[in-house]
Amino acid sequence: MISVEEAINMIHARPKGGKKESLYRMFTLLDALDHPQEKLPPTIHITGTNGKGSVATMTSNILRNAGYKTGLFISPYIVNFRERIQINNDMISQNDLIHATVEVFDKLSVVDDALKPDIPTEFEVLTAIMMTYFATKSLDALVIEVGIGGQLDSTNVMKNSKVAVITSVGLDHQEILGRSIEEIAEQKAGIIHEGMSVVVGNIPAEAKKVIEKRSIHPLIEGKSGIYDPGLPGSYQIENTATAVAAVTAFNASISPEIIKKGLLESNFNARFELIKPNVMIDGAHNEQGLLKLVESLSEYRPFEGKTKTLIIGSLMDKNVVKAFEEIMSKKDFQMILVPFMGPNGRPSLDIEKVAQKYKIRSYKSWQEAYQKVKDNPVVFTGSLYFVSEVRDKL
Repeated sequence: MISVEEAINMIHARPKGGKKESLYRMFTLLDALDHPQEKLPPTIHITGTNGKGSVATMTSNILRNAGYKTGLFISPYIVNFRERIQINNDMISQNDLIHATVEVFDKLSVVDDALKPDIPTEFEVLTAIMMTYFATKSLDALVIEVGIGGQLDSTNVMKNSKVAVITSVGLDHQEILGRSIEEIAEQKAGIIHEGMSVVVGNIPAEAKKVIEKRSIHPLIEGKSGIYDPGLPGSYQIENTATAVAAVTAFNASISPEIIKKGLLESNFNARFELIKPNVMIDGAHNEQGLLKLVESLSEYRPFEGKTKTLIIGSLMDKNVVKAFEEIMSKKDFQMILVPFMGPNGRPSLDIEKVAQKYKIRSYKSWQEAYQKVKDNPVVFTGSLYFVSEVRDKL
């Protein structure tokens, strides 16, 4: 029997990306596992540039309060790897993670031999582990967050998807999803299959046109302001409306009282999360997310009238710098850049180059930056991996 640490290391050791953009690897692996995706319950499938984790969390909590035994799959994790696979807010147990991992890896050697050199990736293997586990748990409902995009995401293989949710469409992962809003919307709309209801958040008009062409039903949009946000931050008003619309599309008979209770019980680490009286973390990892964060901070009364310092640790392949000029125009915000090495050696922004271009400060570590400015409100933001590290240390 392997340990849970060994199981997680086995998953992390898989290739990070495939040589071809295709679902062939995923279906080959699932075929070897006797098609666990066909044994899953009705599913709400969620994609979006921003907000999909928040919407997934609120949606699953409402379903749980409505009496559904609900599986939840999200990524990435903030504190514990096992956060990614949950049933009714309980993380997959260490033993269950070990058993599901062993079951999948028992088939992987044959699959690898058949497919090499283009073998199943880390996220494909994790998705197979999740489906193998959930297929044995007699669930009533599933809430599944995509990894990247939708059309070719490894989660886009489920036979029983009932509601497709597209929370937002912005420019992110452009090297994979496309260079324009329309191209990215096309990829995200790939989770829409025949007979599914389609819920959208506040998305650009050009994205909406693309999505409307894919859906045979009229698009469903949430109505903001009916329910108090299920998570803190004014940007969660839209996410809350989207989550409620998703649940209502899944089952229109769920009562307002159940919806309110589910929203009230929602909790999501690293989303507008106050970890000390003057210290907040938020995983705003791209331009759209960073501007939404600043908008929420401008309305956050405990920080009102004070200079708010954003300490940003971002990966190089993100577009956060596009938000910098707008943030710099606000008198009560300042930014500091710090280096951050992402998973698998992914590099951070070129700190010196970006700091010089925008005439903002940089430090060699977030700890040094924090010591310089901690007398005022501090918000650590950027990569979720970065804020996870900060959260762990502080």
